[in-house]
Amino acid sequence: MPFIKIDNRELDIRKGETIFEAARRAGIEIPFYCYHPGLKIVASCRMCLVDMVGAPKPVPACSTTVAEMPPGKKLEDKYDAIILTENERVITARASVLEFLLLNHPIDCPICDKAGECKLQDYSYEHGYDTSRFIEPKRVPQKKDLGPTIYLYTSRCIMCSRCVRFTEEISGTEELKVIHRGNRAEIGTFPGRPLDNKMMGNVVDLCPVGCLIDKHEKFEGRVWNYVQTNSICPGCSKGCNTVLDTMKHQKLNLEELVDQVYRIRPRENMGVNQWWICDDGRYYLETLKGKARVLVPRVRQNGALVETSWEDAVKRSVEAIKGAAGYMVFAGSPYFSNEENHALAKLARALQAAIELCAPVQGYTQTFKTEMNKYPFTIEAEKAPNFRGAKDVLGLTSADADKKLNDPSTKTAVVFGSPSVTVTRKPGTLIVIGTHEDALSGQADVVLPAAMFTETNGTFTNKDGHVQRFNKAIQPAGEARAAWQIVLELAAALGHAWYYESVGDLAREMMEQVPAFRSASLASLYPQFEYVDEQIAL
Repeated sequence: MPFIKIDNRELDIRKGETIFEAARRAGIEIPFYCYHPGLKIVASCRMCLVDMVGAPKPVPACSTTVAEMPPGKKLEDKYDAIILTENERVITARASVLEFLLLNHPIDCPICDKAGECKLQDYSYEHGYDTSRFIEPKRVPQKKDLGPTIYLYTSRCIMCSRCVRFTEEISGTEELKVIHRGNRAEIGTFPGRPLDNKMMGNVVDLCPVGCLIDKHEKFEGRVWNYVQTNSICPGCSKGCNTVLDTMKHQKLNLEELVDQVYRIRPRENMGVNQWWICDDGRYYLETLKGKARVLVPRVRQNGALVETSWEDAVKRSVEAIKGAAGYMVFAGSPYFSNEENHALAKLARALQAAIELCAPVQGYTQTFKTEMNKYPFTIEAEKAPNFRGAKDVLGLTSADADKKLNDPSTKTAVVFGSPSVTVTRKPGTLIVIGTHEDALSGQADVVLPAAMFTETNGTFTNKDGHVQRFNKAIQPAGEARAAWQIVLELAAALGHAWYYESVGDLAREMMEQVPAFRSASLASLYPQFEYVDEQIAL
Protein backbone atom coordinates (compact mmCIF):
# COMPACT_ATOMS: atom_id res chain seq x y z
CA MET A 1 0.00 0.00 0.00
CA PRO A 2 1.61 3.32 -1.06
CA PHE A 3 2.52 5.70 1.75
CA ILE A 4 2.25 9.39 0.80
CA LYS A 5 2.43 12.87 2.27
CA ILE A 6 -0.13 15.52 1.31
CA ASP A 7 0.55 18.99 2.70
CA ASN A 8 2.50 17.58 5.65
CA ARG A 9 -0.18 14.97 6.37
CA GLU A 10 0.91 11.35 6.13
CA LEU A 11 -1.49 8.64 5.02
CA ASP A 12 -1.71 5.30 3.29
CA ILE A 13 -3.35 5.47 -0.10
CA ARG A 14 -5.63 2.62 -1.11
CA LYS A 15 -5.18 0.57 -4.25
CA GLY A 16 -6.60 2.50 -7.22
CA GLU A 17 -7.38 5.54 -5.06
CA THR A 18 -6.65 8.88 -6.71
CA ILE A 19 -4.85 11.79 -5.08
CA PHE A 20 -8.13 13.69 -5.05
CA GLU A 21 -9.96 10.93 -3.15
CA ALA A 22 -7.08 10.48 -0.72
CA ALA A 23 -6.91 14.22 -0.04
CA ARG A 24 -10.65 14.41 0.59
CA ARG A 25 -10.39 11.45 2.98
CA ALA A 26 -7.67 13.35 4.83
CA GLY A 27 -9.86 16.45 5.05
CA ILE A 28 -7.97 18.42 2.40
CA GLU A 29 -10.23 20.22 -0.08
CA ILE A 30 -9.09 20.42 -3.69
CA PRO A 31 -11.23 22.53 -6.06
CA PHE A 32 -12.83 20.78 -9.03
CA TYR A 33 -15.42 21.15 -11.79
CA CYS A 34 -15.52 18.06 -14.00
CA TYR A 35 -15.08 15.39 -11.31
CA HIS A 36 -18.10 13.50 -9.95
CA PRO A 37 -17.93 10.19 -8.06
CA GLY A 38 -20.72 8.72 -10.15
CA LEU A 39 -19.23 9.62 -13.54
CA LYS A 40 -16.19 8.63 -15.58
CA ILE A 41 -13.06 10.67 -14.80
CA VAL A 42 -11.99 12.88 -17.71
CA ALA A 43 -9.71 15.44 -15.99
CA SER A 44 -10.76 18.13 -18.45
CA CYS A 45 -11.29 21.18 -16.25
CA ARG A 46 -7.74 21.15 -14.79
CA MET A 47 -8.98 22.94 -11.68
CA CYS A 48 -7.73 20.15 -9.42
CA LEU A 49 -4.07 20.50 -10.44
CA VAL A 50 -1.61 19.70 -7.64
CA ASP A 51 2.18 19.64 -7.45
CA MET A 52 3.68 16.17 -7.19
CA VAL A 53 7.33 16.37 -6.19
CA GLY A 54 9.46 15.15 -9.08
CA ALA A 55 6.77 15.64 -11.76
CA PRO A 56 7.70 18.08 -14.55
CA LYS A 57 4.39 19.94 -14.29
CA PRO A 58 1.25 20.02 -12.08
CA VAL A 59 -0.90 16.88 -12.35
CA PRO A 60 -4.72 16.54 -12.14
CA ALA A 61 -5.54 15.12 -8.72
CA CYS A 62 -8.80 13.53 -9.91
CA SER A 63 -7.10 11.10 -12.32
CA THR A 64 -3.63 10.57 -10.83
CA THR A 65 -2.89 7.50 -8.74
CA VAL A 66 0.28 6.61 -6.85
CA ALA A 67 2.27 3.39 -7.20
CA GLU A 68 4.39 1.86 -4.47
CA MET A 69 8.04 2.71 -5.15
CA PRO A 70 11.07 0.41 -4.63
CA PRO A 71 12.91 1.12 -1.36
CA GLY A 72 15.77 2.93 -3.07
CA LYS A 73 13.48 5.37 -4.88
CA LYS A 74 11.24 6.47 -2.03
CA LEU A 75 11.17 10.19 -1.31
CA GLU A 76 12.75 11.16 2.01
CA ASP A 77 13.40 7.40 2.35
CA LYS A 78 9.77 6.59 3.22
CA TYR A 79 7.20 8.28 0.93
CA ASP A 80 5.96 6.93 -2.39
CA ALA A 81 4.82 10.45 -3.29
CA ILE A 82 4.81 13.93 -1.82
CA ILE A 83 1.85 16.09 -2.88
CA LEU A 84 1.54 19.84 -2.43
CA THR A 85 -1.89 21.43 -2.90
CA GLU A 86 -1.23 25.01 -1.81
CA ASN A 87 2.23 26.05 -3.01
CA GLU A 88 2.89 28.92 -5.41
CA ARG A 89 2.98 26.65 -8.46
CA VAL A 90 -0.49 25.28 -7.73
CA ILE A 91 -1.94 28.67 -6.81
CA THR A 92 -0.73 30.14 -10.10
CA ALA A 93 -2.10 27.19 -12.08
CA ARG A 94 -5.57 27.49 -10.51
CA ALA A 95 -5.70 31.23 -11.10
CA SER A 96 -4.71 30.71 -14.73
CA VAL A 97 -7.43 28.08 -15.22
CA LEU A 98 -10.04 30.44 -13.80
CA GLU A 99 -8.84 33.31 -15.96
CA PHE A 100 -9.22 31.10 -19.01
CA LEU A 101 -12.70 29.91 -18.01
CA LEU A 102 -13.88 33.51 -17.52
CA LEU A 103 -12.60 34.80 -20.88
CA ASN A 104 -16.00 34.57 -22.58
CA HIS A 105 -18.18 34.20 -19.52
CA PRO A 106 -20.82 36.98 -19.36
CA ILE A 107 -20.35 37.38 -15.58
CA ASP A 108 -24.11 37.89 -15.19
CA CYS A 109 -24.22 36.70 -11.58
CA PRO A 110 -26.90 39.21 -10.47
CA ILE A 111 -29.49 37.63 -12.78
CA CYS A 112 -28.20 34.04 -12.76
CA ASP A 113 -30.33 31.48 -10.90
CA LYS A 114 -27.21 29.62 -9.83
CA ALA A 115 -25.84 32.63 -7.95
CA GLY A 116 -25.02 31.64 -4.41
CA GLU A 117 -24.29 27.98 -5.18
CA CYS A 118 -22.01 28.40 -8.21
CA LYS A 119 -18.51 26.94 -8.06
CA LEU A 120 -17.32 29.49 -10.59
CA GLN A 121 -18.26 32.25 -8.14
CA ASP A 122 -16.75 30.46 -5.15
CA TYR A 123 -13.49 29.48 -6.81
CA SER A 124 -13.05 32.87 -8.50
CA TYR A 125 -13.17 34.44 -5.06
CA GLU A 126 -10.96 31.81 -3.41
CA HIS A 127 -8.43 31.08 -6.16
CA GLY A 128 -8.77 33.59 -9.01
CA TYR A 129 -7.51 37.04 -9.93
CA ASP A 130 -9.50 40.14 -9.00
CA THR A 131 -9.05 41.68 -12.46
CA SER A 132 -9.19 40.41 -16.03
CA ARG A 133 -6.63 41.05 -18.75
CA PHE A 134 -9.14 40.19 -21.48
CA ILE A 135 -10.35 43.37 -23.21
CA GLU A 136 -11.59 41.96 -26.54
CA PRO A 137 -15.31 41.44 -27.23
CA LYS A 138 -16.66 38.29 -25.59
CA ARG A 139 -18.20 35.45 -27.58
CA VAL A 140 -21.82 35.17 -26.39
CA PRO A 141 -23.70 32.16 -27.85
CA GLN A 142 -27.48 32.14 -27.67
CA LYS A 143 -29.52 30.42 -24.97
CA LYS A 144 -30.89 27.00 -26.01
CA ASP A 145 -34.18 25.35 -25.16
CA LEU A 146 -33.06 21.74 -24.65
CA GLY A 147 -36.45 20.20 -24.00
CA PRO A 148 -39.54 20.22 -21.77
CA THR A 149 -37.87 21.44 -18.58
CA ILE A 150 -34.32 22.70 -19.20
CA TYR A 151 -32.65 25.79 -20.66
CA LEU A 152 -28.97 25.82 -21.60
CA TYR A 153 -27.19 29.18 -21.22
CA THR A 154 -24.24 28.36 -23.46
CA SER A 155 -22.36 31.57 -22.60
CA ARG A 156 -21.99 30.39 -18.97
CA CYS A 157 -20.75 26.89 -19.83
CA ILE A 158 -17.24 25.88 -18.73
CA MET A 159 -17.28 22.60 -20.73
CA CYS A 160 -16.93 20.30 -17.72
CA SER A 161 -18.99 17.74 -19.71
CA ARG A 162 -20.75 16.40 -16.62
CA CYS A 163 -24.14 16.65 -18.32
CA VAL A 164 -22.91 14.87 -21.45
CA ARG A 165 -21.37 12.06 -19.42
CA PHE A 166 -24.57 11.67 -17.41
CA THR A 167 -26.69 11.07 -20.52
CA GLU A 168 -24.08 8.63 -21.82
CA GLU A 169 -23.24 6.74 -18.64
CA ILE A 170 -26.26 6.97 -16.31
CA SER A 171 -29.47 7.57 -18.26
CA GLY A 172 -28.09 5.97 -21.41
CA THR A 173 -30.21 8.28 -23.55
CA GLU A 174 -27.28 10.21 -25.06
CA GLU A 175 -29.20 13.35 -26.05
CA LEU A 176 -26.36 15.70 -25.11
CA LYS A 177 -23.08 15.95 -27.02
CA VAL A 178 -20.15 18.33 -27.39
CA ILE A 179 -20.49 20.01 -30.77
CA HIS A 180 -17.83 22.04 -32.65
CA ARG A 181 -14.21 22.19 -31.50
CA GLY A 182 -11.68 24.51 -29.90
CA ASN A 183 -12.91 27.80 -28.51
CA ARG A 184 -16.27 27.29 -30.27
CA ALA A 185 -17.05 23.98 -28.56
CA GLU A 186 -20.42 23.92 -26.81
CA ILE A 187 -23.05 21.53 -25.48
CA GLY A 188 -25.93 20.71 -27.79
CA THR A 189 -28.50 18.11 -28.81
CA PHE A 190 -28.98 16.26 -32.05
CA PRO A 191 -31.46 17.97 -34.41
CA GLY A 192 -34.99 16.85 -33.64
CA ARG A 193 -33.93 15.00 -30.49
CA PRO A 194 -34.57 17.13 -27.37
CA LEU A 195 -33.37 16.30 -23.88
CA ASP A 196 -36.46 14.41 -22.77
CA ASN A 197 -36.17 11.47 -20.36
CA LYS A 198 -37.23 10.69 -16.79
CA MET A 199 -33.74 11.45 -15.43
CA MET A 200 -33.00 14.71 -17.22
CA GLY A 201 -33.40 16.97 -14.18
CA ASN A 202 -30.19 15.57 -12.72
CA VAL A 203 -28.08 17.46 -15.25
CA VAL A 204 -29.18 20.71 -13.57
CA ASP A 205 -27.86 19.43 -10.22
CA LEU A 206 -24.66 18.27 -11.88
CA CYS A 207 -23.91 21.58 -13.57
CA PRO A 208 -21.38 23.41 -11.34
CA VAL A 209 -22.24 26.80 -12.85
CA GLY A 210 -25.36 28.54 -14.17
CA CYS A 211 -25.37 26.89 -17.57
CA LEU A 212 -28.26 24.44 -17.14
CA ILE A 213 -31.35 25.97 -15.57
CA ASP A 214 -34.62 24.25 -14.69
CA LYS A 215 -37.59 26.07 -16.20
CA HIS A 216 -39.59 25.46 -13.01
CA GLU A 217 -36.96 27.24 -10.90
CA LYS A 218 -36.12 30.15 -13.21
CA PHE A 219 -36.27 33.45 -11.28
CA GLU A 220 -38.19 31.76 -8.44
CA GLY A 221 -35.85 32.70 -5.61
CA ARG A 222 -32.31 33.17 -4.35
CA VAL A 223 -30.56 30.17 -2.89
CA TRP A 224 -29.26 32.09 0.12
CA ASN A 225 -32.91 32.54 1.17
CA TYR A 226 -33.57 28.81 1.06
CA VAL A 227 -33.81 26.49 4.04
CA GLN A 228 -32.86 22.88 3.34
CA THR A 229 -34.92 20.06 4.86
CA ASN A 230 -34.10 16.37 4.47
CA SER A 231 -36.99 14.33 3.14
CA ILE A 232 -38.01 11.18 1.24
CA CYS A 233 -39.58 11.11 -2.21
CA PRO A 234 -43.19 9.81 -2.13
CA GLY A 235 -43.35 9.17 -5.88
CA CYS A 236 -42.73 5.40 -5.78
CA SER A 237 -41.56 2.60 -3.51
CA LYS A 238 -37.84 3.24 -4.19
CA GLY A 239 -37.66 5.79 -1.37
CA CYS A 240 -35.15 8.21 -2.88
CA ASN A 241 -33.52 10.57 -0.39
CA THR A 242 -34.24 14.22 -1.19
CA VAL A 243 -33.76 17.79 0.02
CA LEU A 244 -36.66 20.24 0.12
CA ASP A 245 -35.77 23.92 -0.40
CA THR A 246 -38.10 26.44 1.22
CA MET A 247 -37.79 30.13 2.12
CA LYS A 248 -36.42 31.58 5.34
CA HIS A 249 -39.09 33.43 7.29
CA GLN A 250 -36.75 36.19 8.41
CA LYS A 251 -35.60 37.00 4.88
CA LEU A 252 -38.97 37.60 3.24
CA ASN A 253 -41.97 39.52 4.46
CA LEU A 254 -44.25 37.68 2.06
CA GLU A 255 -46.26 35.02 3.89
CA GLU A 256 -47.57 33.52 0.66
CA LEU A 257 -44.00 32.82 -0.47
CA VAL A 258 -42.64 31.39 2.76
CA ASP A 259 -44.71 28.21 3.20
CA GLN A 260 -43.89 26.80 -0.19
CA VAL A 261 -41.42 24.19 -1.39
CA TYR A 262 -39.44 25.70 -4.27
CA ARG A 263 -37.19 22.79 -5.18
CA ILE A 264 -36.81 19.08 -4.64
CA ARG A 265 -33.22 17.89 -5.08
CA PRO A 266 -31.50 14.51 -4.63
CA ARG A 267 -29.64 13.65 -1.45
CA GLU A 268 -26.86 11.09 -1.63
CA ASN A 269 -27.66 7.63 -0.29
CA MET A 270 -25.58 4.89 -1.90
CA GLY A 271 -27.88 2.17 -0.60
CA VAL A 272 -31.02 3.59 -2.21
CA ASN A 273 -30.72 6.23 -4.94
CA GLN A 274 -26.96 6.95 -5.11
CA TRP A 275 -26.77 10.63 -6.22
CA TRP A 276 -29.91 10.85 -8.36
CA ILE A 277 -33.68 11.18 -8.41
CA CYS A 278 -36.07 10.76 -11.33
CA ASP A 279 -38.17 13.61 -12.67
CA ASP A 280 -41.36 12.01 -11.31
CA GLY A 281 -40.01 12.74 -7.84
CA ARG A 282 -38.35 16.04 -8.70
CA TYR A 283 -41.62 17.48 -10.05
CA TYR A 284 -43.93 15.57 -7.73
CA LEU A 285 -45.33 18.74 -6.20
CA GLU A 286 -45.79 20.27 -9.65
CA THR A 287 -48.11 17.41 -10.62
CA LEU A 288 -50.20 18.06 -7.51
CA LYS A 289 -50.83 21.69 -8.42
CA GLY A 290 -53.67 20.61 -10.69
CA LYS A 291 -55.42 18.88 -7.78
CA ALA A 292 -57.39 20.79 -5.17
CA ARG A 293 -56.18 20.52 -1.57
CA VAL A 294 -58.49 19.60 1.25
CA LEU A 295 -58.01 22.72 3.35
CA VAL A 296 -60.94 22.67 5.82
CA PRO A 297 -63.14 19.95 7.35
CA ARG A 298 -66.29 19.18 5.42
CA VAL A 299 -69.47 17.28 6.20
CA ARG A 300 -72.30 16.16 3.97
CA GLN A 301 -75.53 18.12 4.34
CA ASN A 302 -78.50 17.77 2.00
CA GLY A 303 -76.41 15.72 -0.39
CA ALA A 304 -73.52 18.20 -0.65
CA LEU A 305 -70.21 18.58 1.18
CA VAL A 306 -70.10 21.86 3.10
CA GLU A 307 -67.35 23.44 5.16
CA THR A 308 -67.57 23.12 8.90
CA SER A 309 -65.45 23.41 12.05
CA TRP A 310 -63.09 20.77 13.33
CA GLU A 311 -65.27 20.30 16.40
CA ASP A 312 -68.36 19.59 14.32
CA ALA A 313 -66.51 17.27 11.92
CA VAL A 314 -65.03 15.26 14.81
CA LYS A 315 -68.43 15.12 16.52
CA ARG A 316 -70.10 13.79 13.35
CA SER A 317 -67.34 11.22 12.94
CA VAL A 318 -67.57 10.01 16.53
CA GLU A 319 -71.36 9.65 16.30
CA ALA A 320 -71.01 7.50 13.19
CA ILE A 321 -68.29 5.35 14.77
CA LYS A 322 -70.29 4.79 17.96
CA GLY A 323 -73.36 3.82 15.96
CA ALA A 324 -71.56 1.17 13.94
CA ALA A 325 -70.17 -1.15 16.62
CA GLY A 326 -69.06 -4.40 15.03
CA TYR A 327 -69.53 -3.12 11.49
CA MET A 328 -66.61 -0.75 11.11
CA VAL A 329 -63.61 -0.67 8.80
CA PHE A 330 -60.43 1.33 9.32
CA ALA A 331 -58.33 1.48 6.15
CA GLY A 332 -54.70 2.55 6.19
CA SER A 333 -52.83 3.87 3.19
CA PRO A 334 -49.43 3.28 1.54
CA TYR A 335 -49.28 7.06 1.02
CA PHE A 336 -49.27 7.82 4.77
CA SER A 337 -46.37 7.33 7.15
CA ASN A 338 -45.69 4.33 9.36
CA GLU A 339 -46.53 6.37 12.45
CA GLU A 340 -49.85 7.54 11.00
CA ASN A 341 -50.85 4.01 10.02
CA HIS A 342 -49.81 2.78 13.47
CA ALA A 343 -52.06 5.34 15.16
CA LEU A 344 -54.98 4.31 12.92
CA ALA A 345 -54.41 0.62 13.63
CA LYS A 346 -54.22 1.27 17.37
CA LEU A 347 -57.60 3.01 17.34
CA ALA A 348 -59.12 0.28 15.18
CA ARG A 349 -57.98 -2.42 17.58
CA ALA A 350 -59.27 -0.46 20.57
CA LEU A 351 -62.70 -0.28 18.87
CA GLN A 352 -62.50 -3.91 17.65
CA ALA A 353 -62.93 -2.73 14.07
CA ALA A 354 -61.68 -4.44 10.93
CA ILE A 355 -58.31 -3.23 9.65
CA GLU A 356 -57.66 -3.01 5.93
CA LEU A 357 -55.18 -1.37 3.57
CA CYS A 358 -55.69 0.61 0.37
CA ALA A 359 -53.70 -0.64 -2.61
CA PRO A 360 -51.04 1.55 -4.25
CA VAL A 361 -51.40 2.88 -7.77
CA GLN A 362 -49.48 0.67 -10.19
CA GLY A 363 -47.51 2.12 -13.08
CA TYR A 364 -44.57 0.58 -14.87
CA THR A 365 -40.95 -0.11 -14.04
CA GLN A 366 -38.25 1.78 -15.91
CA THR A 367 -34.56 0.99 -15.43
CA PHE A 368 -31.71 3.18 -16.66
CA LYS A 369 -28.75 0.92 -17.24
CA THR A 370 -25.54 1.23 -19.22
CA GLU A 371 -22.26 -0.68 -19.33
CA MET A 372 -20.52 2.17 -17.49
CA ASN A 373 -23.11 2.51 -14.73
CA LYS A 374 -22.30 0.45 -11.64
CA TYR A 375 -25.61 1.33 -10.00
CA PRO A 376 -28.55 1.15 -12.46
CA PHE A 377 -31.36 3.48 -11.43
CA THR A 378 -34.89 2.02 -11.41
CA ILE A 379 -38.18 3.88 -11.23
CA GLU A 380 -40.50 1.43 -9.49
CA ALA A 381 -43.94 0.44 -10.78
CA GLU A 382 -45.44 0.72 -7.30
CA LYS A 383 -46.38 4.41 -7.12
CA ALA A 384 -46.58 4.70 -3.33
CA PRO A 385 -43.78 5.32 -0.82
CA ASN A 386 -44.89 3.09 2.05
CA PHE A 387 -46.76 -0.03 0.91
CA ARG A 388 -44.31 -2.36 2.64
CA GLY A 389 -44.31 -0.27 5.81
CA ALA A 390 -48.09 0.02 5.92
CA LYS A 391 -48.46 -3.77 5.61
CA ASP A 392 -45.96 -4.27 8.43
CA VAL A 393 -47.65 -1.75 10.71
CA LEU A 394 -51.19 -2.98 10.03
CA GLY A 395 -50.18 -6.65 10.21
CA LEU A 396 -51.46 -7.41 6.70
CA THR A 397 -50.03 -9.22 3.70
CA SER A 398 -52.32 -7.74 1.04
CA ALA A 399 -54.47 -4.69 0.30
CA ASP A 400 -58.19 -5.50 0.27
CA ALA A 401 -59.73 -2.21 1.35
CA ASP A 402 -61.89 -1.95 -1.78
CA LYS A 403 -63.59 -5.25 -1.01
CA LYS A 404 -64.39 -4.33 2.59
CA LEU A 405 -65.47 -0.77 1.76
CA ASN A 406 -67.96 -2.09 -0.79
CA ASP A 407 -69.33 -4.73 1.61
CA PRO A 408 -73.04 -4.02 2.33
CA SER A 409 -72.52 -4.90 6.02
CA THR A 410 -70.05 -2.03 6.56
CA LYS A 411 -71.84 0.78 8.39
CA THR A 412 -68.90 3.13 8.97
CA ALA A 413 -65.51 3.34 7.31
CA VAL A 414 -62.56 5.52 8.33
CA VAL A 415 -60.14 5.74 5.42
CA PHE A 416 -56.77 7.35 4.88
CA GLY A 417 -56.95 8.99 1.45
CA SER A 418 -55.62 6.96 -1.45
CA PRO A 419 -56.07 7.66 -5.17
CA SER A 420 -56.48 3.95 -5.91
CA VAL A 421 -59.62 3.36 -3.85
CA THR A 422 -62.82 2.65 -5.76
CA VAL A 423 -66.13 2.73 -3.88
CA THR A 424 -69.12 1.53 -5.88
CA ARG A 425 -71.34 0.75 -2.89
CA LYS A 426 -70.70 3.39 -0.26
CA PRO A 427 -70.76 2.46 3.46
CA GLY A 428 -73.40 4.07 5.66
CA THR A 429 -70.89 6.71 6.73
CA LEU A 430 -67.61 7.25 4.92
CA ILE A 431 -64.97 9.29 6.81
CA VAL A 432 -61.95 10.25 4.74
CA ILE A 433 -58.71 11.68 6.16
CA GLY A 434 -56.95 13.02 3.10
CA THR A 435 -54.79 15.69 1.53
CA HIS A 436 -56.42 16.23 -1.88
CA GLU A 437 -59.87 16.12 -3.37
CA ASP A 438 -60.50 13.00 -5.45
CA ALA A 439 -63.22 10.45 -6.21
CA LEU A 440 -63.01 9.03 -2.67
CA SER A 441 -63.31 12.36 -0.86
CA GLY A 442 -66.13 13.32 -3.22
CA GLN A 443 -68.19 10.37 -1.91
CA ALA A 444 -67.34 10.98 1.75
CA ASP A 445 -69.76 12.05 4.47
CA VAL A 446 -66.94 13.61 6.51
CA VAL A 447 -63.65 14.87 5.08
CA LEU A 448 -60.81 15.74 7.47
CA PRO A 449 -57.84 17.68 5.99
CA ALA A 450 -54.49 15.95 6.52
CA ALA A 451 -50.99 17.39 6.25
CA MET A 452 -48.78 16.35 3.33
CA PHE A 453 -45.32 14.80 3.66
CA THR A 454 -43.82 18.30 3.36
CA GLU A 455 -45.88 19.49 6.34
CA THR A 456 -45.20 16.83 8.96
CA ASN A 457 -42.65 14.29 10.19
CA GLY A 458 -42.61 10.53 9.93
CA THR A 459 -41.03 7.51 8.29
CA PHE A 460 -41.59 5.52 5.10
CA THR A 461 -40.38 1.97 4.50
CA ASN A 462 -39.18 1.46 0.94
CA LYS A 463 -39.50 -1.72 -1.11
CA ASP A 464 -36.19 -3.06 0.24
CA GLY A 465 -37.18 -2.58 3.87
CA HIS A 466 -35.19 0.60 4.58
CA VAL A 467 -37.03 2.68 7.18
CA GLN A 468 -36.30 6.31 6.31
CA ARG A 469 -37.40 9.55 7.87
CA PHE A 470 -38.87 12.64 6.24
CA ASN A 471 -39.08 16.00 8.00
CA LYS A 472 -41.47 18.89 8.21
CA ALA A 473 -40.42 21.70 5.85
CA ILE A 474 -43.44 24.02 5.85
CA GLN A 475 -46.56 24.67 7.89
CA PRO A 476 -49.71 22.71 6.99
CA ALA A 477 -51.95 24.42 4.46
CA GLY A 478 -55.30 25.76 5.61
CA GLU A 479 -56.62 23.89 8.66
CA ALA A 480 -54.84 20.64 7.82
CA ARG A 481 -53.30 18.60 10.62
CA ALA A 482 -50.94 15.65 10.75
CA ALA A 483 -52.98 12.48 10.21
CA TRP A 484 -51.73 10.92 13.46
CA GLN A 485 -52.96 13.97 15.36
CA ILE A 486 -56.37 13.63 13.70
CA VAL A 487 -56.57 9.98 14.74
CA LEU A 488 -55.63 10.85 18.32
CA GLU A 489 -58.33 13.56 18.37
CA LEU A 490 -60.91 10.99 17.28
CA ALA A 491 -59.58 8.57 19.89
CA ALA A 492 -59.87 11.18 22.65
CA ALA A 493 -63.47 11.91 21.68
CA LEU A 494 -64.14 8.16 21.84
CA GLY A 495 -62.74 7.89 25.37
CA HIS A 496 -59.17 6.85 24.64
CA ALA A 497 -56.99 9.61 26.06
CA TRP A 498 -53.65 8.64 24.54
CA TYR A 499 -50.91 11.22 24.81
CA TYR A 500 -47.88 11.59 22.58
CA GLU A 501 -45.72 14.67 22.84
CA SER A 502 -44.58 14.25 19.27
CA VAL A 503 -44.51 11.81 16.40
CA GLY A 504 -41.23 10.54 17.88
CA ASP A 505 -43.09 9.10 20.88
CA LEU A 506 -45.49 7.39 18.50
CA ALA A 507 -42.52 5.98 16.57
CA ARG A 508 -40.98 4.63 19.79
CA GLU A 509 -44.20 2.81 20.65
CA MET A 510 -44.48 1.46 17.11
CA MET A 511 -40.92 0.11 17.24
CA GLU A 512 -41.67 -1.62 20.54
CA GLN A 513 -44.93 -3.19 19.41
CA VAL A 514 -44.51 -3.96 15.70
CA PRO A 515 -42.06 -6.83 15.05
CA ALA A 516 -40.91 -5.50 11.66
CA PHE A 517 -39.65 -2.28 13.28
CA ARG A 518 -37.81 -3.70 16.29
CA SER A 519 -34.53 -3.66 14.37
CA ALA A 520 -34.98 -0.04 13.25
CA SER A 521 -32.69 2.49 14.90
CA LEU A 522 -34.81 4.90 16.88
CA ALA A 523 -31.73 6.95 17.75
CA SER A 524 -30.84 7.55 14.10
CA LEU A 525 -34.41 8.29 13.00
CA TYR A 526 -35.30 10.52 15.96
CA PRO A 527 -32.01 11.52 17.62
CA GLN A 528 -32.19 12.67 21.23
CA PHE A 529 -35.95 13.29 21.08
CA GLU A 530 -35.43 17.05 21.10
CA TYR A 531 -38.74 18.59 20.19
CA VAL A 532 -39.68 21.93 18.71
CA ASP A 533 -43.47 22.11 18.38
CA GLU A 534 -44.48 19.18 16.16
CA GLN A 535 -41.10 19.05 14.41
CA ILE A 536 -38.20 17.22 15.95
CA ALA A 537 -35.02 19.25 15.96
CA LEU A 538 -31.92 17.43 14.80
